[in-house]
Amino acid sequence: MSHEAGRLRREHVLSPITALAFVALHGKQFLLAAEDTDIKVYDVVTSRLRATLCIFEAQPIHGISVPPVTEDGSSSNSGAPDSPARILIWGGNAVKVISVRAIEELVYASHKNGDGSIRSDVRRGDEAIGTALSAPEAVAPDWIFDGRISPFDNSRIVLLTAHNEVIQGRVSADQKNLVLGQVQSPSRPILYSGNFYWTEREYVLVAAGTVFGEIVVWKCHLGYKNGIDEVANNSEGDDPKERRETAGCEILYVLSGHEGSIFGVHIAPEMLTKSGENIRLLASCSDDRTIRIWDITERSYGLPNGGGGYGTKISDARQTGFGDSIIGSVGTVNSHSRCVAMAMGHISRIWQVEIRSIDSLSGGGMVEVYSFGEDATMQKWHLELNTAQKSTLSHHETFSNHSGKQIWSHAILSDRKGLLIATGGGDGKIALTELDSSHTSRNLDDITASNAVHYPRSVLEFEISPSYLIERCTHPSPENAPSISTYKHGNGKEMFQSFTFITDDQLLITTRSGRLFLGSFADKVTWRELNFPTAIQKIIQSYTILRSSRRASTAFIGAPNGELFYYYEASGDSLRSIYKAERKITDIFCLSDTLASPSHAAHGSNEELGTELLVTAFGSTKAEILRLDKHRTLIQHIEVAVPAEFIVTTAAWCHSYLTLGSRSGNIAVFSTTTDGSFCLLSIIEVKLGDKITSILPLPRCSEDSPLYFLTTARDGKYRIHEILNSMDNFEVRLLHETIPPFGPMIEGSWLFENPDGKQDLMLCGFRGKYFIVWNVTQQREVTAIDCGGGHRIFDQVQIRGNPEGLRFACTKASQMKIFSQKRAPHLPLKAGGHGREIKSLSASRQYVATAAEDTVIRIWKLDPKNQGEEEQRLQCVLALEKHNPGIQKLKWFKNQYLFSSGGNEEFFAWRVTSLDSDICPLGVVCEAVFPDRTEMGDLRITDFDVECLKENASPNNTSSQMELRFCITMSLSNSTIQSYLYSARDGFQLLGRRMYTGACLTQLRHLILTNHCYPQVLTAATDGHLAVFTDIRSTRDEAEDPADIHVMKVHQSTIKSLDMRSITTGSGTSYLIVTGGDDDAIGVLHLHSPSPEQGPSEYKTRNKFIIRSAHAAAVTGIGIVRLENGGQDAIIVTASNDQRVKTWRLVGWQSSSPKVHLLCDRYSGVADAGDLEVVCGQYGAEDADLLEGGVGDGEMMVLVAGVGIEAWTVS
Repeated sequence: MSHEAGRLRREHVLSPITALAFVALHGKQFLLAAEDTDIKVYDVVTSRLRATLCIFEAQPIHGISVPPVTEDGSSSNSGAPDSPARILIWGGNAVKVISVRAIEELVYASHKNGDGSIRSDVRRGDEAIGTALSAPEAVAPDWIFDGRISPFDNSRIVLLTAHNEVIQGRVSADQKNLVLGQVQSPSRPILYSGNFYWTEREYVLVAAGTVFGEIVVWKCHLGYKNGIDEVANNSEGDDPKERRETAGCEILYVLSGHEGSIFGVHIAPEMLTKSGENIRLLASCSDDRTIRIWDITERSYGLPNGGGGYGTKISDARQTGFGDSIIGSVGTVNSHSRCVAMAMGHISRIWQVEIRSIDSLSGGGMVEVYSFGEDATMQKWHLELNTAQKSTLSHHETFSNHSGKQIWSHAILSDRKGLLIATGGGDGKIALTELDSSHTSRNLDDITASNAVHYPRSVLEFEISPSYLIERCTHPSPENAPSISTYKHGNGKEMFQSFTFITDDQLLITTRSGRLFLGSFADKVTWRELNFPTAIQKIIQSYTILRSSRRASTAFIGAPNGELFYYYEASGDSLRSIYKAERKITDIFCLSDTLASPSHAAHGSNEELGTELLVTAFGSTKAEILRLDKHRTLIQHIEVAVPAEFIVTTAAWCHSYLTLGSRSGNIAVFSTTTDGSFCLLSIIEVKLGDKITSILPLPRCSEDSPLYFLTTARDGKYRIHEILNSMDNFEVRLLHETIPPFGPMIEGSWLFENPDGKQDLMLCGFRGKYFIVWNVTQQREVTAIDCGGGHRIFDQVQIRGNPEGLRFACTKASQMKIFSQKRAPHLPLKAGGHGREIKSLSASRQYVATAAEDTVIRIWKLDPKNQGEEEQRLQCVLALEKHNPGIQKLKWFKNQYLFSSGGNEEFFAWRVTSLDSDICPLGVVCEAVFPDRTEMGDLRITDFDVECLKENASPNNTSSQMELRFCITMSLSNSTIQSYLYSARDGFQLLGRRMYTGACLTQLRHLILTNHCYPQVLTAATDGHLAVFTDIRSTRDEAEDPADIHVMKVHQSTIKSLDMRSITTGSGTSYLIVTGGDDDAIGVLHLHSPSPEQGPSEYKTRNKFIIRSAHAAAVTGIGIVRLENGGQDAIIVTASNDQRVKTWRLVGWQSSSPKVHLLCDRYSGVADAGDLEVVCGQYGAEDADLLEGGVGDGEMMVLVAGVGIEAWTVS
């Protein structure tokens, strides 16, 4: 047997982003991101991962410091200019200095691929460039909070530790060692945060945020060595070491006012005020959810000298607890260290705060401040600095670019044009937000195509009113036409009535008086009023329905007298009548703009194709289809009989079927008969209670592909349906139903074609007061526009060829707001996952489902051998939101069903369907909700097991689908186990209930099924025991019979994890059961049951043993990787809260003297591990090749989940 067996190799990690820093390499901007022990290098322009460097072996990175670069391109303006630039990295008490040259080599190596992807041999720095990453490393005596490389000498560093100590360090001349030197500190309170600012060659300014709510601001003289020795030698009665460490330290201020621990401090560079005075500000944030701005400018009067009673007072008060309250802020006599501004923000704790660096205060003295919090938001603040009186700190904007909780890191890149902010969250996502140097709302009249590049990620906004347009677009009346009085609204003001985007850069507006205005946004914004006869103006005043065909660049106007006009710019300003309905037109739908229209099958230019409309009229039971030729002349008119009380809200051609959506949420499907009329085939009663807002046919991959279409509705869900049409039956089947991360108002859907030919599914709607565009395919937000909410008239259009470009118009009171976006303000540089701890995961072939404390289920596609992008190995394809309390457990049945359980006795059965579609490859529908809850309904379903009984052909299912029947057994937190039969047709049918003891059940597995459906069950509990229930058919009302319960003591306390494998022979079935406990131990048990021919099932424990101190903390995940040597040996893998993953070999587990060997012990970046899953071999070794790309010969894959997720291969 190979000595390499059981060796662990980490293939993928998705962890919180704990540190970020921008760095310039050869004039290009890159972002350094710390994810666990690695630094990942991203190209900011292309958003591509370029390199990965392994920094520490078993220590997460907590900080990155890049020294400022001077104009000559070096990071040192004195000393040795030829020395390579360096980057300081630390984590815990470990610190390392990396040469920028090593990063450049990795980035250069990744470019050799040509396609920008990263070769497998350069994914990790230790494998790519060998000795280039043998960088100087050292260990500090305490936890490090901040560090800096000297801007005057890049071989010199300073570190700030958790007890307010400054430690100097220097890289040796041979660049092989990092030597840490003397320690200096004026006092040693416990810190939660700290920040450096290098003021002079030998001076650093220190801001230290303490646990007890104070901020100690002090100055450290780094070159005070001679003075230190002199003071130490001449001191009498004092500890020479203490005198040596406090010498050269000058406390400037102790700032008090926060009512909680200080989590973040930031020292800003000096700024020149309007009065010509230099001022230095300090920002702080705290557990009390406040942000405070302090003036810490060093002035020439009354500064404390750092000695005598002052230092003693601070030390006594702040090292032993909160101490006596210091009134105000200890500092100068006149208290010039006062808090200049304060504001409360965020909905939970604030972790970090930063003042944007500016040289001088211009105009109104505005300073930008940014805060980052536990609520996963970044917030922008405006500080109105007034040195003469009280300054104000006001909230300006909130950016919600992360899910769940925590923004752990940020980096700001600032220049005169604006700034780029990178944030790293607990969800593992890196978000880039680009902001302007001024207010983000500007008049579009001032923006042209040439200067818009200066604000590449801004949402441009402006407001117009009817009076503004009338003043801008004054036209003479048509010749010989009588003038008409202007129609006034009830309040005497002209009002906007309706509007639509004709193209992506033209907006047509009608007013209550019948005036039409055309706005153009192609280059500079222009407006003009259309000049048409007064008679038409009288017809359309007071009421119009305005819609457009963007494919044909034509607008259609419905009038109250039933007349239908069109406007086409190339035909002049006139409105031309094409049709007159019997009654007032209520809506117009452009069918020819949808896909799969049978009347537009021929390919050709937009001008060559005709236009097809569906028009509805007030009170009519018929809709009318109008077909126009390329000259917009009516060539065909067909009536469509609409069902009674069916008010059409949307319409589309779906693969030759006319599909209509209604205000009540129903869908009607029509087919075309041989004579050209329409026949109603089916009415789908979705029972929404609200309207269908859009219908979108999904393109087919081939001629044999199924027919899919998508619908959106006001209930906050989007759905995918399949049309099944056989010779004798027509059916529309629901395949997918889910809630996107916005809503509840989903207003539209469309497909965007990327340059590579692939299409992205786009949705739009409202979340609170924001208009949202969501890219379903990429699972990311394209825009969030503050428009005031969804109860208003609006229209939007995507800019051609730009997946992030759009224009949006809406009314607000009597005004109209128009927004234009060329690029999304927020760019996900790296996709993330759950924003909370993952509690359960389950794998089925190439799909992995995870459930976290954010109550979201995410389905990932696993591609372990993706050689292109490292981060494409695990891609989130769907997010399911239905659970309310925390999710406890997930389990797959193949790729067909996913089951989930949680608190409040929630249990859902999700039907999963693989779709033959590039747009949405997976369809998921919540097929059933567990109904048999207790009277209180507050128990947790802690675990369950699922067994597929058989596949029955359902007589009611004419689509020849096979209906699956399952035996499902659940364990509840009140020691109850209960079994059910489940099928989609019959729901849940109770088989029986049993009770254990007062201990809570934590794990459950089926052993065998008796009488084809009654399970024998293995359970684990918080009392450390395993129990086997041989008969589940007792009910709650009957007395429990302990005779059929086989109980085995394994652990001292809670059993946290369990896995099981069975081997069947002629004499019976042997079960290998492995458990992980809260006692840090691994339990191994051999359970045997005789074959049915030898009598009734009677379980016996043939052998059990325990591996004590297997980990340094609770064993929360365990899995059997495989059985070897004819089933006599086994390889198991364990994960623990000690952040270690280990593999073990069990030798002769069925014998009387088994042995255990530790094969591999590796550090894991997943904190608070909640679950472990062996991916391959779950259904047998024959399924291992179902993973796309597979894994290496003889290798298995293991997933570990908690705060993040890891993928490991086991040799």
